[in-house]
Order: sequence, then C-alpha cells, then structure tokens
Amino acid sequence: MLRNKQYIFIAMLIFLTGAVGYFFSLAPDSNQQIKVQLLWQNDTLDCQSTFIAGEDKKTWFVEQLQFFIHDIQFSSENSAWEKVNLLPNFYQVDNSVLLGKNCRQTKPTSSLDSAGNWQVEFHSDTKITANSRMKFTLGLPFASNHLNPISQKSPLNLPSMFWVWQTGHKFMRLELASSNEQWLFHLGSTGCQSASVMRAPKERCRYSNVFHFEVPAVKNNSKQFVLNLNLAELLNKVTLDSSSSCQSARDSESCQQLFRNLSTTNSSTEAIGAGVFNAGNTKHFDRGVDVE
Repeated sequence: MLRNKQYIFIAMLIFLTGAVGYFFSLAPDSNQQIKVQLLWQNDTLDCQSTFIAGEDKKTWFVEQLQFFIHDIQFSSENSAWEKVNLLPNFYQVDNSVLLGKNCRQTKPTSSLDSAGNWQVEFHSDTKITANSRMKFTLGLPFASNHLNPISQKSPLNLPSMFWVWQTGHKFMRLELASSNEQWLFHLGSTGCQSASVMRAPKERCRYSNVFHFEVPAVKNNSKQFVLNLNLAELLNKVTLDSSSSCQSARDSESCQQLFRNLSTTNSSTEAIGAGVFNAGNTKHFDRGVDVE
C-alpha cells in the first residue's frame, strides 16, 4: 500500500510539473530581443570583414555603420499592430534605438561603445506567434530629430550622428574605404526651413527621408528575433567612388539610387530574404580578404 501511494505521489508531481511548464510556455516573454546582423549577400560582416563590390571588383571594408530605427511594432494575422516598449539603455531612448558600430572608434566613451550595438531589447506583453510580422521605421521621429543634442539622453546626444538643428540627426551613417578611396552615405532629412541652421524647424521637412519596413518575425535558435541589413541590397546599382558619395541631396544620382533601394519594401508574400532589411538566419560567415 505504501509503495502504491509513492507511485501516485510521483505521478501527481510529474503531472503538476508538466502543467506548470505548459502554462509558462503560453505566457509571453517579458523581455525579448531582436538580433541585428550586417550582411553582404549571405555572409555576415564585421569590422574585420571585407567585401568585393562595383564593376571594378574592388575590395572594400566598413569604417562606420550606424543607424536609427524607431516605432517597432508586431502583429499577427488576427491582431492589430502593437508597439513594443523599448528598455532604456545607452543605445535606446523612448521608442528609438541606435544600431551598428563605429569601427574607427579606438577610444570608446564607455564600455558599451567598444562592441557597438547589434540588438534591440524590449518588453512586450503581446503573444508573438510564428505567423507574426514586424515593422519599423528607419530614421527618427520629427519631434525628437531636431532637439538640442546636448540636452538629450544617449544615443540622441552623440555628435557623430548629428548634423545641425535645422536638419537634425543622421539617420544612417555608412562610411566605406578601399585601399585608395573612401565612400560615404549619410541619410537624413533635407528641405528643412528655419530661421538659421542653428534653429529647429517648426514644421516637418520637405524631404523627411524616413523609410518604412515590414518583415516576418523570425526567431533564431537562441529565441531572438532576427533582423538583417543586407549591404549588397542597399548598394545595388550604386557606383562606389569618392565622387558618388551621398549626403541625401535630392539631385544626386547616387542618392536617388540609394533612396530607390531603401524604398523597395517587403510585402507579406515576398521571401524572407528579400530587401535591404530582411529576416532569417545566415548560413555563412566570411572574414574577407586583406586589403592591399
């Protein structure tokens, strides 16, 4: 009889453990992450990587790539879009986050600077399913774009990501180098009207130059959502040389091509790996070759 009671007790314990685990699995994670990766086609890039681009097949490397995104939202087939709440830290404030790294920064202003930032951390009570989608905006909201950076919290106080009060922040700062050339793309608002360059505009700029993206919500093996920035898609049909650098001028041929590349958004029927920003796990890693 005693042995039978022991068996019953063990069986009840196993049942209760499984039930508790099941109900916990239904509850959404309170803190979640989006892992961001820089790619050249299917290969990941970092500060030690190189890639071959252009008609002349020249070898390039990244000196700096940093960009702001904001208004991150998730939605499933049967639910409305819901904005996530970002966790405040050195790279995140309000609903905006700075991603990427300055590879030339040899003396970081803090321990966080040395590795850059390649993830978004957020708190969400929303149940995000396998069929969910994620959308966000490349750039900053008008309300925070033109504020005095000296009085702002990080990352909106970083001088390397700010032009002047009139035009505001650089939404993306991409700077490349080869053995004998440099190329850059600084994305930001233009056509902004104010009393002087040291004054913020009261109305929205004529060309806000923010771009909206929507991708599937895909998780990796570490249960992080994955977001890739494919440099090859961004630089598609762009000639890389010192004369084709772009600082968001509307009459620049290279700027127009970059804007077209950023405007190619993913629809719900497109493949996971399409577009400048896409979702999915990479299969290859390439350290690149040495630049002579």
